[in-house]
Amino acid sequence: MKKIYYISNALPNSFTGGSDFLAFNLLRKLKKKYKVYTIAIGSNYCKKKELKLIHNELKKNKINYFEIKENINYSKKPLSIFNFFDKNYINQENTEKAKKFISTINIQEKDILFAYGSASIIASSEIKSKKIALFEDIQNQVEIYRTFNSINKLNFIKKILRLILLKIHYRGYYNWLRDISSNHEIRYTFSPFDYRKLKSYFKLDILPVPMPEKIKKFQRKKNKPFNITMFSASISQDYNGVYLLFNKLIPFLIKKKIFDKVKINLIMRIPKNIPEGIKKILKSKFINTYRYNKNILKETDLLFYPSKYPVGLRSKILFAFSQSWMVATSSTVKKCIPELEDFKNCLMSNNINILAKKIIKIIERPKNYNYLIKDGYRVLKKYSVNNSFHKIDRDIRKYFDGK
Repeated sequence: MKKIYYISNALPNSFTGGSDFLAFNLLRKLKKKYKVYTIAIGSNYCKKKELKLIHNELKKNKINYFEIKENINYSKKPLSIFNFFDKNYINQENTEKAKKFISTINIQEKDILFAYGSASIIASSEIKSKKIALFEDIQNQVEIYRTFNSINKLNFIKKILRLILLKIHYRGYYNWLRDISSNHEIRYTFSPFDYRKLKSYFKLDILPVPMPEKIKKFQRKKNKPFNITMFSASISQDYNGVYLLFNKLIPFLIKKKIFDKVKINLIMRIPKNIPEGIKKILKSKFINTYRYNKNILKETDLLFYPSKYPVGLRSKILFAFSQSWMVATSSTVKKCIPELEDFKNCLMSNNINILAKKIIKIIERPKNYNYLIKDGYRVLKKYSVNNSFHKIDRDIRKYFDGK
């Protein structure tokens, strides 16, 4: 039986969301044909209790794991006028630590290394085995969109200057991605948007997103608040969305005298260093903040995700469909998930005021819009883990077995 070693910053699991959740779905499927190992070269940013749950989940699913016993950060230094001309796209010193760690694992030439993210791709590049690279969201576009979407009349000059610095800083970024993955025979991205950006620089393919085959069947309890939830691995991924939630959606709900029917939840980790504006929001009586909480997830009715980033694949929307939640998001996200349609399988608008009005309609008569959940299921079927497994299996036979 062939061995696959999946390398990423964190250990895959079913509950921290994002890439960790997708990896967990994929590895559970791959282990039916391959002997699967997972290697964490960073940290899950979990408390000890949560990390123990992850370990137990991997053991229960017979997925062997290795992990560095320290919190290693692979992020580049914050961009400033002093370093914008440097191509410091990742912390090179820490990738050397990851290389040394991976070299201690008994990986053979006939084995397959499946590396997710730039740090893992670099760390695995010199291992003499068969290799697959899976790119994370392309970071130049993430930073550009975050900066652009945060522009207002008070920070206009500062943000425009930052956009110029970003353009200069990332001038060689796509070539850098090509170079760090040059020793990997197969290259993937989850995102059609990212694929369009990268395909002229090097050969790669789109890997279908591995969402779970089983979905939580719809069942709304009577006489409970309508739960609106934002769900992320960390609040730092959703600063702009949290601002919109607090400054736009909540005042609108209060003005329409409907807030007493609603409960607002943030399910995400809260790092120590966050903006002062976010700290004030988290102290508000209108918002309930949790780390991962299975009970709140079960009670959720609607995912509020107003992000205008077309980068990557917004897996939390697909996760919401799998949990029988309704979804309120931006029209821009359609670039990530083309199947999204307003008032067919979700609510969509780039105008937060219009999106809020649509949410009001749902809160007032949720039963009238249960069809959104059923049509969300239909979108989810196109993102089955089966499709992802078959794509990888075919490519392994094509590139590594000569078939």
